[in-house]
Amino acid sequence: MLRPKVLAVVRPSEGGIRIHLKNVLENLSDEFSFCVACPPEMARDFAGLPAEILPVVIEKGLSPVNDFTATCRMASRLARERFDMVHAHGFKAGLVGRMAAKLCRVPCLVTVHNDFAHANASNLRSLYLFAERRMSRWTDRYITVSAWLAEELQALYGIKPEQITVIPNGVAVLSRNIPLAKELPFPDEMPLVGTVARLAPQKGVEFFIRAAAKLQHQYPGIAFVVVGDGPLRGELEALSAQLGLKERLCFTGYRQDVSAILKRMQIYVQPSLSEGQGITVLEAMSADCPIVASAVGGLKELISQGENGLLVEPGDEEQLAKAISLLLDDSEYSRSLAEQGAIAVKEYNMGSMLEKTKDAYYNVIKGGKLI
Repeated sequence: MLRPKVLAVVRPSEGGIRIHLKNVLENLSDEFSFCVACPPEMARDFAGLPAEILPVVIEKGLSPVNDFTATCRMASRLARERFDMVHAHGFKAGLVGRMAAKLCRVPCLVTVHNDFAHANASNLRSLYLFAERRMSRWTDRYITVSAWLAEELQALYGIKPEQITVIPNGVAVLSRNIPLAKELPFPDEMPLVGTVARLAPQKGVEFFIRAAAKLQHQYPGIAFVVVGDGPLRGELEALSAQLGLKERLCFTGYRQDVSAILKRMQIYVQPSLSEGQGITVLEAMSADCPIVASAVGGLKELISQGENGLLVEPGDEEQLAKAISLLLDDSEYSRSLAEQGAIAVKEYNMGSMLEKTKDAYYNVIKGGKLI
């Protein structure tokens, strides 16, 4: 029996979207045959996975010429071969993916990983709202990774509740002994406080750096680490140097051994200004890290204040520094939060996420409604 064929569409991404799609490809390829339409520079991310790669130039922002070209390239592939479904990840991939699916009359599923195109903070907010309301007619189903995103789809875009399925990201239980691919520039015994994020405005890494600057003299034996890359890296490195953190804070860039780095952290910080769910927070919980995070979006669903982590107001480095200091000063409380986080993360298991995703695929392909 032939496996249903799925065209997955993804824009340039270094964070949760990429991790999520890799998990789907690795675990559902026995059920579905995948082709991934992605920017050429992302092809290496999916190398070795059970999927064909269709290189397509998909820029992060609106680009009429490139968007039209990408739509035509995908539509040509959909027309030549019998695809059963298009699965687009995020607003930009959903823009070009849904147009191609509409042209070829192929069902389309869109997963919303965060505030669509960060529309709430964009100067083009009205355009994004108008575009999504129109394209929702071409969308057979939405998946959101948190209940908060489902509520936002209904409130901002007028999407009907029955058109939305909430499927939180799941994570695998981490091994206790994960080796670092490349050593960090700090002694092994030196406690680390860190964050993992794409270095973009909505991740709020600036506030982590400012909090670290407030703590560096009070805790001379602590080091800080920022894992990830992105458009703000140069600006953030300059801020770190300006605040006297050059020898105390390490920018690792993009790393494939994030799990091992999380195992090295004494405290994990998620200073986001906007967050659909926070897959790295789940990974940090699985790594037995106590969490300090912003009280935004889906993070408020993962963390119960004072029980399995600490929540602070977004964009407030003073609160962030105080919360980190509290955990550095009280090892027993810090350990308690980590233990409760390790229990809470079991609700977000990979198997459940994959099973629900598989059900969503079959229901969209068959034109059915999810219960």
